[in-house]
Amino acid sequence: MHLPKHFFNLLLLFFFLVTTACSDDSGQNPTDHRLLGKWNVLSKTKTETFPGEAPEVEKEGYDAGEKTYTFTADGKLVIVDGHGNHSTTLPAWMDGDKLFIGQNHPNKQPYTVTIEGQRALLVKEETTTKDGRTLLKIEEVLLER
Repeated sequence: MHLPKHFFNLLLLFFFLVTTACSDDSGQNPTDHRLLGKWNVLSKTKTETFPGEAPEVEKEGYDAGEKTYTFTADGKLVIVDGHGNHSTTLPAWMDGDKLFIGQNHPNKQPYTVTIEGQRALLVKEETTTKDGRTLLKIEEVLLER
């Protein structure tokens, strides 16, 4: 059986079209390789500030292994609380140094990621309106390997 001369070229074109049509156009990039793996959460601090007022600060500290974040290569964050008693898996992706955690939506606020040695700091800032006034919310999560 003799195949037409252009059969091989058509097969290559088909393969190219199928592979490019199936690419990920979500804009969601994989998590920075330096974040991949298991981290102990050392602390989580939430600060709320109205202009001209003293900030309200709520800080939670954690014992080693009490709360962990595990970033996976397939774009997930596994949060384990209570020394393994509760587990939550969320989507996680990056855009530059911005980390997005949870379901994507148009007004999603990212965390800025700073990694120094065996520690990582995740900081998220959000401005909202409460009782007709501007409220600045800052969440900081300190992680350690």
